[in-house]
Amino acid sequence: MTTKSLENRLREKIVTDPPRPGFETRVQAMARERFAPERKLFIHRYAIPVMAIIAIFVIIAPKEKPSTPTLAKTPEAIKPSTDTILETTEETGVQREIRGLKNDAHRAISLFKKALPSIPVRKKNNKENL
Repeated sequence: MTTKSLENRLREKIVTDPPRPGFETRVQAMARERFAPERKLFIHRYAIPVMAIIAIFVIIAPKEKPSTPTLAKTPEAIKPSTDTILETTEETGVQREIRGLKNDAHRAISLFKKALPSIPVRKKNNKENL
């Protein structure tokens, strides 16, 4: 579309049909009528707002109440068993290392027995000399 054709279109005189003879009387009759609002149904007036409020509460409400925090009990101090710790001065370095490893193993087993009582621990049948 060129500017010349656009100018020609804007300058044209618009021809409109005259309104029909009953149009004016219909408009005046509608203006004189009392305004009667449409009757809303019960669902539109009451049920939908109530359902919206319930939906908001369901979405916002917490799903489950938080439980009270459990307080951790302080573990009892582990007392080293005196029967496994022996003091000897005539042992060599290797023997002391072996004895120390055995003592560590006994302490670890006693810790596991106290901390995890449901786990079965095998006991040795033979008695070893320390």
